[in-house]
Order: sequence, then structure tokens, then C-alpha cells
Amino acid sequence: MISREKKVCIGAVAGLVTAIIGVVLIPVVDYIVKEQVKEKVTLVNGSYLYDVWKEPPMPIYLQVYMFNLTNPKEVKKGQKPYVVEKGPYTYREERIKFDIVFNDNGTVSYRQKRLFTFIREMSVGDDEVDMITTVNPALLALIEGIGIFGEFVKKIIVNIVGAQEDIFITRTIKELVWGYVDPSLKLAHSLLPFLIYTDFIGYFMNKNNTDDGVYTVYTGKHNIDLLGTIDRYNGSKYLNFWSTPWANLINGSDGTINKPFLEDQKYLYFFSSDICRAAYGEYTSNTKTKHGIKLHRYTGTATELANKTINPDNAGFCTKRSGCLGTGLLDLSICTNVDHFPIPTVMSFPHFYMADEKFIQGVYGMSPSKDKHETTVDVDPITGLLLQASKKLQINMHIVNNTDVLVSKGIKEVFLPVLWLDENMVIDDKNADKINNMLFLPMYIAQVVEITLIAGGSLIFLFSLFLAQRFHYLKKKAVSQSQDRKPLLNKDLVHDSYSNSCLST
Repeated sequence: MISREKKVCIGAVAGLVTAIIGVVLIPVVDYIVKEQVKEKVTLVNGSYLYDVWKEPPMPIYLQVYMFNLTNPKEVKKGQKPYVVEKGPYTYREERIKFDIVFNDNGTVSYRQKRLFTFIREMSVGDDEVDMITTVNPALLALIEGIGIFGEFVKKIIVNIVGAQEDIFITRTIKELVWGYVDPSLKLAHSLLPFLIYTDFIGYFMNKNNTDDGVYTVYTGKHNIDLLGTIDRYNGSKYLNFWSTPWANLINGSDGTINKPFLEDQKYLYFFSSDICRAAYGEYTSNTKTKHGIKLHRYTGTATELANKTINPDNAGFCTKRSGCLGTGLLDLSICTNVDHFPIPTVMSFPHFYMADEKFIQGVYGMSPSKDKHETTVDVDPITGLLLQASKKLQINMHIVNNTDVLVSKGIKEVFLPVLWLDENMVIDDKNADKINNMLFLPMYIAQVVEITLIAGGSLIFLFSLFLAQRFHYLKKKAVSQSQDRKPLLNKDLVHDSYSNSCLST
């Protein structure tokens, strides 16, 4: 029969071995988990990521906030514009990838169609028929573009058009966002039919039910660290809008998928055709979904739109038209046009958040706020999955005082806010449960097993040592008492009485 002391020794050894097994399992389990993650997120037909990537099931919303100009007559006399924000006007956004072709070099090419549906219950006002007073984008485009015929011809044509149309217009939300037949363009078309081909204009007239070109991205099959990274856009690795190779570089992902294992990733790069450039978010904090999934938060930074004196890399975004604008603005006229006539569109964060103070003070009604106007992208650092996002930008029109054009003669130069957007997504319950069960639950179970083995084994080992010490103490005490009663007790017998103690072995 095994003695009590030997049982304690066996328990101590078993506990120590169990704890060691738990420690040894950490790299083994981590390796297995990483291989499982790679298998799930590699962009191949049949993987979990492929279905999510092809047609995202999570609800995406585009929320539009319009700026209503309340003092157009005063602005034409040189006074500061006063705008009032109205919104949101919310659209459900669907993204469907098509013409998908897998290439031999570990990339996949595709087009992506975006469909927008107005959501009344998530919007303010009287649907899309609310009236907004703002600048006339078609007239500004004509003022910008007719100059190729010389100043004299430009002056005649623009003033003829301007006699029919004001520089400020009042239109419905739907017309301004999705397009309308513009009298300025219609008249210009009648005067220059060989140059002006359309009479339709709207800030997102080419966005609904259309695609923005051919993307080619890495699937991660050959190298998981390249997953989602754009290899080419419309067949090229570079844009041709800007003045430096760095500014024209197509860098990062398309914003929908990222490589996994981002625990130490400080910057997250993405390319957006909407702003004609690559951009990035900086890791700033940790957050969670309402389902408890831990995420890394990346936010838009002031450095991206900083003046070239602050960030020399941004010198490439200076344009011939406007030179180098101050911090917080990006001139997009080089890539936004109507029939190749540039529209003087300037991008910023909403309410000129993080922009130079002169732009904020240039318009009444601006109140920039980090909480309301910061762009945030939240990704799971293990899988790289985008689970929450709120991407925000503002469209402004650069109005200049052109003494040759009667309709703009008295206006002081201003960057007039037209609208700002919040394109947001939060993972829903159904997909959160699916991701939890497919990816996070197995990882959680593996971690629990590791912790249980290490903690349980350590506790058993420590408890066994405690018992051994306790038995050793009790035996020693018993021997001492026996010696007091029998002073002639053989010392060898005393040694034998506790030599089996786990501590003495």
C-alpha cells in the first residue's frame, strides 16, 4: 500500500508535469491557431473571408450631412458665408464584387459595384426632397475649364451662361447628391456641343450602381502578410494625378480586408478612389464590439493632410491650380471633373477638423469635434477583419473672386462646405456569432486549456509541497515528543520514521 507521503510526492510531480505541459503547449497551440486563422482568412473560393469579401453581409451605411447656405446674397457682396448643417440623410450601401478572376501570381482581380438605398427611418427631414442652398458646381466647372479657349472666349461664354444661372442654387438633397439636369451645362452644350457632352451633374452621380475600376489584390495564398494589399489599380501600381511618385503610389488595401496578426502594426494603409490617393490610420487605442470582441482602433491623423512644411511628403499633393493649400485640405480638382472640366473640389475632415484655424474661421457654422468628426477603423488584430468603421470626409468648393466673371465678381475667396459623409459599419449579431464560433471560440478554448493546465498544475504542485511540509513538521514533532518520553530511543529509528517524507527525498 502506497504511503501518504509517497502519494504527496506523486501529486507534486504530477502537478509540476501538468504545468510544464501547459507551458510547452503555448507555442504549439499558438502555431495551430495561426495556421487555422491563415486558412480561414486566405482569399480563396470557399473560405470564410471570400464570402464576406465578395458581398459583405454586415450592414454598411452612408450618412450625408448637407450644409445649407443661409446668406447667399451677402456672400456675393463679399461677406462671410453662414451655413447650417442638416442631416443625416442615410443610405444603405451594398457592395457586390464581380468579374472576379484569380491570377497565377497569388492575386485576384475584380470590379466592385456599390448600390445605395435611402433609409427613411434613419434620416431627418422630408425624405430626399429637402431643399438646400449651396454653390453651383456646374458653373464653377465651366469657369475652371473654359480657359483653354483663351480668356476672351472664356469671359464671353461664362458670362452668357452666368446670365442664365446664379453662382448659388437651391436644389433637393436627391438632386445635389445623385444628380440633376443643369441649365448651365445645357446652355454650354448648345454653345459648345463638341466639348460639353452632358447636362447632368451631381456630387455622387457616378457612384450609385457603378464601379470605380479594376482592382488587383493579393489573396494571401503565397504570402499571408500581403493579404488584401493592392497590387494594381486599373492595371497600374501608380496614379497619374500628383507630382511625385510617393503621392501617386497605390499603397495598402482597398479598405475592406487586411492581413492578419496586426498586434504590432502602428499604421494601417488603404487606397481610396474617392479621394484619389492612398491614406493611412494610426493605431491609437483598444476598443471592443458590443459582443466583447477586442479590437485595435486606427484613426485619421493631421499628418495626412498637413502642409508640406510639416510633412514634406505632402508636397506631391500640391497642384498647379491652387498650389499648396494649408493643413487640413486636399485639392481634388485634378481628379474630379465634368466632361474633363475640373470641378474645384477640396476635401477635408468634417467641419475642418484638424485643419488650420483660418479655414474654420472662414465660414460661420463650423464646430469641429474629435468625437463627431474623427475617422476610426476598428480591426481584430488576430484575423485582420474589419469589424467597425466610421470613415468621414467633407466636400468643399473653392470659390475665388474672378473679376472677369460677373457672377463671382464680389465674392471673397472661400472654401465653402457643401456636405460631409460618414460611411460607417458595425458588425451585427449574426456575423459576430459566426466569427466567434468559427475563429475566436477555438482560440479562447485553447487559451483556457493552456491556463488551466498551467494554473491547475501549479496549484497541485504547490499544494503537494504544502502537504509534504506539513507531514514533515508533524512527524518531526511526533519524534520530538517520543524522545522526551523515551530518552533512550535509538536515533537511527528516529531517522527512519520520517525518512520517507517528500521533503527529505
